Amino acid sequence: MSQIPPAGPARTALLLGATGLVGRHTLARLAADARWSRVVTLARRPVERASDTHEAHIVDFDRLGDADPALWVCDDLFCALGTTIRDAGSQAAFRHVDLEIPAEAAGLARAAGATQALLVSSMGADARSRVFYNRVKAEAEAAIRGAGFEAVHVVRPSLLTGERAASRTGERVAEAVLGMARPFLVGPLRTFRPTAAEDVAAALVEIAAARRPGATVYDPEAIRAWAATARAGR
Repeated sequence: MSQIPPAGPARTALLLGATGLVGRHTLARLAADARWSRVVTLARRPVERASDTHEAHIVDFDRLGDADPALWVCDDLFCALGTTIRDAGSQAAFRHVDLEIPAEAAGLARAAGATQALLVSSMGADARSRVFYNRVKAEAEAAIRGAGFEAVHVVRPSLLTGERAASRTGERVAEAVLGMARPFLVGPLRTFRPTAAEDVAAALVEIAAARRPGATVYDPEAIRAWAATARAGR
């Protein structure tokens, strides 16, 4: 498969959502990966510096257009932003975090020269779904694909597992139920097994390094396969 041209020795990654479950793992991997000489994070609150290559910046996500234009200069945009309707407080607020902010960020990064975008979505993303959450996720995917990047990679994990900064009761219950059902989730049902946040991060970084052109969607099984590839290469 053909590849988009390599970014060269001064490759920059721009990460949104570095304080979240997947974002924390993604930052750790990017900061330790010699394939990126600069890793920039944009967040609402301070992010601990992960390495000498890491630059942490605080921005107002409600006014991204006011941020220093230099912050958007990158090769690879990673978007791991996400919330729940309960945490956001309303459907409108959820839509703002999971769709409007990623879409605006993608436009700004693309205008600044980024050629590749990677988005953390959800396994149920579907523009025709009766579930509001799934429809918004699908809209976010479409917005990133429409931003003009040479490569767009969307990962769709199932229920995410890992140590969260804030506990979510509903997700703990779902994780426990799926954990008990795991022995029965075989064959085509394997895709419903919970997805480790660390696997998502490993897959994101490995996929970004491959720099395959076009738009690609990765289901939980593909995510696990890319994560295994990443670990085998270390």
